[in-house]
Amino acid sequence: MVGSIGVFCKDNIHFCTAEMGYYIAEEFWGNGLGASAVGQICQYIFKNTDIIRIFAEPFAYNIASCRILEKSGFQYEGTLRSNAIKNGQVLDMKMYSLIKSDIEQ
Repeated sequence: MVGSIGVFCKDNIHFCTAEMGYYIAEEFWGNGLGASAVGQICQYIFKNTDIIRIFAEPFAYNIASCRILEKSGFQYEGTLRSNAIKNGQVLDMKMYSLIKSDIEQ
């Protein structure tokens, strides 16, 4: 398996927003597969659903994941301080988003 990717719709007032998450197996890092998958799934979501905003929250230390999002047209919105706990460590996360109207222009 190369990896996985998912886009999950939100509800209530965020019903036109979706959160994206992905994983690329380490042996496939650096081959452009992450950016390709992110780009393709975002195009599909915007074309086939009513979603107008897709966001992702990579760990702040994960520079490679942030770069995948940036290559795919996502905009950095800010750092979510002390936003998660992983393996007992409190971590910051970064907020990135892609807006449908940004890629339609």
